[in-house]
Amino acid sequence: MKAATLFLVLTPLVAGWSLELKASDGRKTTMHGTKDSGCKNIAFTPALKVNHVNFKRATDWYPDPSTFELYVNKGCDGLSYRKGGGSRSITARTVRSYKVY
Repeated sequence: MKAATLFLVLTPLVAGWSLELKASDGRKTTMHGTKDSGCKNIAFTPALKVNHVNFKRATDWYPDPSTFELYVNKGCDGLSYRKGGGSRSITARTVRSYKVY
């Protein structure tokens, strides 16, 4: 067996959380991770006007995060929305940063 094949067989596949944001103008972005994200800025110009969110919390071999937060400003300032897992339509709102924990 070749070394590369052996590496792929022995490397576990790690599934993590995902947070998908869809904007009213059709743009979308998806963030992924396995642990708490800390504060992350979203680099879109103009800023996203988010009207749909989809948060899948399941992670392999890590505690599942239970909550995500969306913020109006960069640096996680101005909390705009907080929720647990699931997919939902929301009133359109400007989002420039997020946290998953």
